[in-house]
Amino acid sequence: MKFLHTADLHLGKIVSGVSMLAEQEYILAQITKIAQEEKVDALILAGDLYDRAVPPADAVRVLNDILVKWNVELGIPIFAISGNHDSAERLSFGSQWYESSKLYMKGKCTADFEAIAFMDAEVWLVPYHEPAIIREVFGDNSIRSFEDAMQAVTKQIRSKWDPSKAQILVGHAFVSGGIPSDSERQLAIGNVDRVSTNCFDGFTYTALGHLHHPHAIRHPKIFYSGSPLKYSFSEVSDKKSVRIVEIEGNSLVSVTERLLTPKHDMRIISGTLAELTENLVEKPDDFFQVNLMDEGALIDPMGKLRQFYPNILHLERKKQQLKESQASFEEVIKKDDLELFGQFFEYVNGTELTDVQKQKLTEVFELARKEDAE
Repeated sequence: MKFLHTADLHLGKIVSGVSMLAEQEYILAQITKIAQEEKVDALILAGDLYDRAVPPADAVRVLNDILVKWNVELGIPIFAISGNHDSAERLSFGSQWYESSKLYMKGKCTADFEAIAFMDAEVWLVPYHEPAIIREVFGDNSIRSFEDAMQAVTKQIRSKWDPSKAQILVGHAFVSGGIPSDSERQLAIGNVDRVSTNCFDGFTYTALGHLHHPHAIRHPKIFYSGSPLKYSFSEVSDKKSVRIVEIEGNSLVSVTERLLTPKHDMRIISGTLAELTENLVEKPDDFFQVNLMDEGALIDPMGKLRQFYPNILHLERKKQQLKESQASFEEVIKKDDLELFGQFFEYVNGTELTDVQKQKLTEVFELARKEDAE
């Protein structure tokens, strides 16, 4: 069997006030083409279909249209779960009748996990869940952590599976050692949201969502697909893709990537205002973070840059950073007002005070002292 694994569509995502919906429709069309070219037997959507629990109407339309395209028009079975951004209840709607066309959508965790028999495999859908949910549905007060919850779920699955068949788990979780990005919503404070790789021991293939880097973890049988689009500038170096997975009997044969090309890429560029407006970079319509290297004040730099780069999402002024001072408190209090202000000025502006500025400041300090003395 051959299937396509993707996740973290985040339909309806807004980045720096800009809707990504047109970009998402563009990339979904590419995924459709890949699924047809690869002649996949099934599609896996490992959570975060929407970007928020109450998605905008246009995002609902896009998901509806693509599920109809994949499942009804192309006849591809789909295995989908909810992620931490989704509403479990909303995605559960209609799931029983969807199954008649082999669209398996699981939004909520229940007390009994049941396998979906598919070709020579058993597929287990494990939606995103917090420990309290599993503690309640299993009636087990010893479940306190994300690790406890996932171990309890997979233990129950192992007690039911047919070892002669390939075992595929579809989940949405943060595996210990995984590389996060800035565009993911934190599941919990600190590292308590992590689950270990041994939760998934024995599975032929574990198809995960949540982490957006396509190579968030290195493991022979546990894979993140990554998000199909870049949703933060921490992902600019990523090459987004979908996974094409082949299984024969109960053995994993191959996991390959099919790269995706966005309508507009997300990039970081640096330079002075003059450099960036006089010498345009390639593909100026991409989404940009611009790091301006100019010194001194600038009048409306964003407005000037947008005439050349219409899709700027973020603008930063970069300045030379002072080396960390190792001076003791006693050394600091020995400095006079001019020296201390000079250090502050250099930190903020990246340049030292000029002689003229020093002279003006000296006059201001002397005037202030006279006023205090009076």
